[in-house]
Amino acid sequence: AVSAPALKGASPRASAPSLRPTPDSFVRGLCGVFNPNARSTNTMSFSIRQKQHDAVVQMLNLNPGRLGGGLSLDEHAPTEVYKVLIMDKHCFAIITPLVKVHELRRHGVTLHLLLENDRQPIPDVPAVYFVSPTAENVQRITSDLKKNLYDAHYLNFSSSLPRKLLEDLAVKSTECGTSGKITKVFDQYLDFVSLAPTLFSLGRPDSYVTLNDPSSSDQSVEGEISQITQGLLAVCATLGKAPVIRCQKGGAAEAVARALEQTLRDHLKGKNGLFAGDASGATHDRPLLVLFDRAFDIPAAVKHDWKYAPLVHDILKMKLNRVDIGGDAAADRFAGAAGKKSYDLEPEHDSFWRNNFDSQFPVVAEAVEHALGAYKKSMAEITSATRGEIGDAVGGGESHGNDTRKLVTAVASLPQLQEHKKTIDKHTNIATALLQAIKQRGLDEYHVVEEDLLAGKGDAAAIMGLLDATGRGTPEDKLRLAIVRACASSRLRQQHGNDYEAEATSESENEAVEGALRASGADTAALEFFQKTLSLSLGAGGGLNSGMGSHPGEEEENEEQGGDLLDWADRLYGQSIDAVAKGVQSLLRGDTRGAVARATRALCLNQPGSVPEVDHFLWFDPKAALAERERKPASLRDPTQSYPSQHSSQTPPAFRKAIVFVVGGGNYGEYQEVLGLANAGDGDGHQSAATDRGGSGGGLLQVVYGATELVTGDEFVVQLGTLGRKLRR
Repeated sequence: AVSAPALKGASPRASAPSLRPTPDSFVRGLCGVFNPNARSTNTMSFSIRQKQHDAVVQMLNLNPGRLGGGLSLDEHAPTEVYKVLIMDKHCFAIITPLVKVHELRRHGVTLHLLLENDRQPIPDVPAVYFVSPTAENVQRITSDLKKNLYDAHYLNFSSSLPRKLLEDLAVKSTECGTSGKITKVFDQYLDFVSLAPTLFSLGRPDSYVTLNDPSSSDQSVEGEISQITQGLLAVCATLGKAPVIRCQKGGAAEAVARALEQTLRDHLKGKNGLFAGDASGATHDRPLLVLFDRAFDIPAAVKHDWKYAPLVHDILKMKLNRVDIGGDAAADRFAGAAGKKSYDLEPEHDSFWRNNFDSQFPVVAEAVEHALGAYKKSMAEITSATRGEIGDAVGGGESHGNDTRKLVTAVASLPQLQEHKKTIDKHTNIATALLQAIKQRGLDEYHVVEEDLLAGKGDAAAIMGLLDATGRGTPEDKLRLAIVRACASSRLRQQHGNDYEAEATSESENEAVEGALRASGADTAALEFFQKTLSLSLGAGGGLNSGMGSHPGEEEENEEQGGDLLDWADRLYGQSIDAVAKGVQSLLRGDTRGAVARATRALCLNQPGSVPEVDHFLWFDPKAALAERERKPASLRDPTQSYPSQHSSQTPPAFRKAIVFVVGGGNYGEYQEVLGLANAGDGDGHQSAATDRGGSGGGLLQVVYGATELVTGDEFVVQLGTLGRKLRR
């Protein structure tokens, strides 16, 4: 254990052993034991962002609850230990959306630096390292030790540091006589990026390419599977539960599931391990982790969405909850502003974003106008109160005292109104940039045509009009539409059999589509790769996306929308938004769920046969006996096979918590569909009006969504194109 003086920031050299430690004694003496019960005192259920935040706060305060004392920590209390925070680029991405600069300062971090950069010595100050467990990072740490950059070193690795690297660190620090400067080494198991209470990413760029490239070496594929497994282990450790795992049969999802099940099983063996506080035994008391390959629903990755958060992500390329508007020629065209403007979109601190991130774009425009009107009304009331107070003071009115109190109250509300105005201005600028891009690229038309295609009623003339070189949209927009069209055509052939010969699926029209794409300057490699792998890509997703309908009873509600919205658009842009929103009103009256959301609901409810495509999903239970770990409950098995009689055929209870993870990239549109399963009140899993938007959910099902990375439709098309060009070779 670390001595109390060391925890307070005193030099650990005073308590260092007189003899130089051997590597083995270094490993035994400095490595922290994970204590999940001491990680967080926050009781918020299934908010992965809050739990990760609490763990980071403990790390910044030198891990007081990780030393066996179960020390509680007030995250709002200022710390007495001033320190430096050193991160690599990967861990910087983990920290950035989670902890802001002012909070770092509150916890004693006076300076935060990148490990990869050259740094000047800061003597007599402890350094908290938060880095990935790689050989390069270990080398940089030992280099810092040799240079005596800091007084004490608290080493925190985002995931488990391999034994070999730990021994290398011990040997090198011992050789240069600086092992006494290493106060403690911790495996934090925080190797993921929390973007919202129920949204995370592993930050694995181009994972889909690595896992689907036929030329990828076994070593690179296995390395990617291992990294994904470690990331999901960190998610499970942060939530404090070992889940039941369901996954598609075959492909990367199964490889990750098998590796994760074995890793979880190994950790469950330890009495003081990652899941020491997980006493849940029954499967339904634990989360269900559902693993999907991106190929399960390719259209969800490329189609154009019409909701606020997906539009911000797709058009403005939101990264780590931050959007940049302006700063380059293309962005200036959309933003209509000179210079770069950056905005943070944090659900905890931005009520407008929290309340509207899953709203249709015209509804967001109306909400901005309403918020601006409320602000102007409040400011007018303050102005009126001020003038009344001045008049009463001059005339000596009897109500002078009451008006003074009103004035004091009004003035006290000014700071809050100013912050509110900043939020309104932020979302006004964002909406302006979105609308400019929508108008220029015709994204409303793409959205309507794609939704019609997925509903089985595509208009060939409308499709070719957009794909034509004279049609609006970028080459990537056209490729995305062509991929959705290819998917819809394949589904129609599956539904109608080989005799179905619709014009939209004819060979001549396929050639016309490819010709139009080439004339528009698009590289058809992405479409070619998708077409060659279509049978695998649509094996499950095709059936799940068919026949999606509307919510009954919402038509009357949305008929009231509009009104001042059109005037708002006229004032801001000089052109009515009616041309943009035309044809989308029918979509405002209903909602659709994609393949991943439907499959998740079926798996959580444990209703065999409700969605045939998921009946063959594999089952892994790391808490079950080794011989039983892949055995489904009898009621979920293939009825054509016989099983031992001791297994009950009663359907197990539904899962109340689910972690949905997409191997190969996810997006905000799919996240919102999955989040709609929470707080379901109509029996079909459709989102109710009381849904805790972006929150942890408190309804029938609590859901967390994650992916190897969050990719826009354009970015995913680029990945498909990379694979397509490799197939041409």
